This record gives sequence, structure tokens and C-alpha cells, in this order.
Amino acid sequence: MGNRKYILVFLLVAVAYRGNAQSVNTFDQADSVSNAQYLAGNWQQLLATGKVAIGAGFDSPALRQRLGYARLITGDYSGALKDYDVIFKNDSYNTVARYYAYLCHKYLNQELSASYNAAYLDTDQLKTEKTSSYGLINTGIESSLKVNDNTYRGTSSYTRVYLTNRLSWRWQLEQSVAYFNQYITGSTVQIPGAPLLATISSNDQQLEYYGKVSYSLTENLQLMAAYHYLNTNYQTVTYTGNMGLFGIKYSGVRFTLQGDVNMGSLISKHINQYNVSLMLYPAGNLNFYTISRGSYIDQNNTGTDVFSQIIGYKLLKNTRAETSGTFGDMNNYNDADGLYIYNAIDPTKLRLGETIFQPIGKHLQLQLNYTYEQKHDDTHSLNYNQHSITAGLLWKF
Repeated sequence: MGNRKYILVFLLVAVAYRGNAQSVNTFDQADSVSNAQYLAGNWQQLLATGKVAIGAGFDSPALRQRLGYARLITGDYSGALKDYDVIFKNDSYNTVARYYAYLCHKYLNQELSASYNAAYLDTDQLKTEKTSSYGLINTGIESSLKVNDNTYRGTSSYTRVYLTNRLSWRWQLEQSVAYFNQYITGSTVQIPGAPLLATISSNDQQLEYYGKVSYSLTENLQLMAAYHYLNTNYQTVTYTGNMGLFGIKYSGVRFTLQGDVNMGSLISKHINQYNVSLMLYPAGNLNFYTISRGSYIDQNNTGTDVFSQIIGYKLLKNTRAETSGTFGDMNNYNDADGLYIYNAIDPTKLRLGETIFQPIGKHLQLQLNYTYEQKHDDTHSLNYNQHSITAGLLWKF
């Protein structure tokens, strides 16, 4: 009996190393072979065995648990979430699967979905992850300088500070305050009662507040609402802008789909903007991904289309980069869930950019961005180029 036991173990390990998934012919065999491969850390062979076993109808929560862990270890976080979702259909309180699902969402930068799973974790696991139903998620600052080749436009600056916190396991709040400033040389006009022509110049100054609340209906389905207030001072006149956003987001296997609408007013213009965006991450992680977004902007019954494309990729071991392009008339264009509103004096016609994300230690991340823009000065009927450099620091709690 003792010799049979050792022979059986030897055969199972041999199968594990060979990855002979075709030999899985019974439920017990699928369970024993996959477990041997799991214990040996042969993740690719385990995934091959799991595929054959599930195709043959030999599925089980234990097999899904092993497959989910194998995918997590090999960096296929989206694939692992698919396995854990199968477990949750019959056992929504499986804390082991919930913990690994929590980690997968964190690695995909899906904080609200991670929080949804954290609600199922026990006290010890929450202490290990240093998380709670209410607390800070991140805080940061970004600042940029924008230079151009238009003699009528000075260098502009933009600074934003922001904070994101968890209100509960299903509610998340993002807030930021921003300030924009640019010196503008206006048109030469005749001043009433004056013998000479005069050029009106002014600082274009803008103070902004942005708030966005998100709610997780399920692990993969979220609702969001945002409000953006703008206070603009230009040539002794103060303008106020109010924009709102309502949207829905669904995270599937290796994709995220979002639809939203921006509504409000900016400098006497009523604006409705409709957006659809699709994010694809074919490998189940952020080593390579694309984000495509189409927008239709209706301003006082005049419509324009804007399309943006982002390609993200792993540049070095811990360094990620994004190459982006936005095409179309970006006059009063709302971007990034209404966070950025392009309502400058001169509309942008083309925007190309490159961003680098570099972690510094466990909690700090440095962000550097270069953006090239083609803009049009309506007052002087000329096109010009603008270059901006943005630096940001993000602290993750």
C-alpha cells in the first residue's frame, strides 16, 4: 500500500511537469492532477489542464480557485476574476477568492471594484491590506506650463490638487481644486472719446472645483455622477460655468465599457456632450491596453465630433507609459469624466501627448507629461502651436 502511494504521487507530479492535459478523463483525475500542478507551481500546465477539464465538464470551485491563483501569479488579472466570478455564483462569501479578486482589481487600478470585494474580507485580512470602509485612497498634485508661438498669447499655467476617499465599500468620492492663468493680448480697438487706438489685454484667470461620486451596483457595474464649477475672470468680466456628468461603467473580461453625458453651460453656451469609451487590455493586465473614446458635442444646437485614442504599455519593469491623441474641434470639450474642460480663449484642433508613470517607493508615483497642441486664434485669424510640460505626484495610501 505504501509503495502504491509513492507511485501515485510520482505519476501525478510527472503529469504536472509534462502538462499532459489530455490525460484528464475523470472528475477525480482532473482534481488530483490540477492539485499536483498547483502544489508544484506549474502554472502554465495547470492552466492547460484546467481548460481541458472544464471543456470535458469536470468543473469545480476547487479547480477554479487553483486556476484563478495561477492566472493572478502569471499576471492575467482579468482572467483570474473570471474564475473567481464562477466561485461567487455558488459561494459569494468565499473569503479566499474575495481576497484574490480584491488584489486583481487593485492591480488593474479598479479601486471601487476592489472595495466591493473588501467588504467580504475578515478583520485580519483588512488589517493586512490596511484598508477600511471609510478612508483615503490617494492624494496628489499636478502642475503644468504651456508655451506657444503666438505673440498675442503669453505662457499659461495650470495647477490642480486632488483627493480621493472611500465613503463606504460601495461609494467613492473624488475632489479637486484647480487654477489656470494666461496673459492674453486682445484686439486693437477704438476707445470711445479717445483719439488713439488701444489694445485691450488681460489675464485669463480661472478657478475650478470638481467633484465626482461613484457607486458600485455590483462588482463589475458602476454608476457615476460629477459636478464641475468654473469661475473665470477675463477683461473685468466674471463668468461662471456649471457642468454635470452622469454615466455608467461595466467591467468585463479584458475590457471596460463606459457611456456618459455631460450637461451644463459655459459662458452663455448650453452644452450637451455624449461620450462612449472602450478600454481593452487583451493580456488581462496593464502591460498593454488601449482606450478609445468618441464624443459628440452639441453647443447651442451646433454639433461637433471629437475622437481620442490612448495606448498604454509597460516601458520598463516598473515604468508605464501612455501615448495619446485627440482629434476634432475641442471647443468646450469635456475630458476624463468632466475633470478637464477645454474652454480656453482659443480652441484646440489637435492634441498629442506622452505620459510616463514612475513609482518611487511603495506609495509615491511620479507622472510626467508632454503635450503638443494645434490651436486657432479667432481674434487674429491665425493657427499656432502650443507645447506643455506637466509634472505630478500621486500618493497612494
